[in-house]
Amino acid sequence: MALRLRVMLWAVLVAAFGCEKGEKIPSEFANLSPIAPNGEARMYVADQDSSLTRLCFDAPDLGMPAGTPVMVVHAAFPQFSTPGRLGSRTKSPCFPPPRNSPDSMQYSVDAPGDTIGRRGVPIIVLGKVAPARMRGDTVTLVIEQAKPPWEFRNCASTEGVHATAWSGKPLSSTRRWHAYYYLGYDVEPDCLPADVADFTDVGADNKAKR
Repeated sequence: MALRLRVMLWAVLVAAFGCEKGEKIPSEFANLSPIAPNGEARMYVADQDSSLTRLCFDAPDLGMPAGTPVMVVHAAFPQFSTPGRLGSRTKSPCFPPPRNSPDSMQYSVDAPGDTIGRRGVPIIVLGKVAPARMRGDTVTLVIEQAKPPWEFRNCASTEGVHATAWSGKPLSSTRRWHAYYYLGYDVEPDCLPADVADFTDVGADNKAKR
């Protein structure tokens, strides 16, 4: 309850005075783990605004203040990542509006403008992580301390993109997170069975496996 009140107070202050780059946020959010206490990976597939100035993703009210750190992973090759900050949750902050959010509420993400517009579906990693390391043209992120870094992959089904995270090399290690981004038009599928194994619905594999 106390944490919820702190979040609400922080939201009021941000709305009243703004959240300038460099301002501090409560330490529990500045050092937020990308793995939630219930074991779910705090990861989301994102839309890119047509203005190429921001990213947006569907999520319920997460109770996170603006300024919470994120890492944006572009999983289409050559892969790329960049740190960013969580924005506020508002109605249709990106255009075109979201297809999967029934109330059109989305979080915006502030990230360097020159990183938006890349190919593929961006993956938002919500929480504090060490800077990504590149292995050739592949992004690797330490999501869990003292464990192998995670790697990321996009592949296409007939009408959408499957975004996945793996505890090692994709397809040959354990898949740790899976989300589906519906495109609404036909594309040439290139997913392999390991990409979509046990997948039944949007968000069905959003839980990080132990």
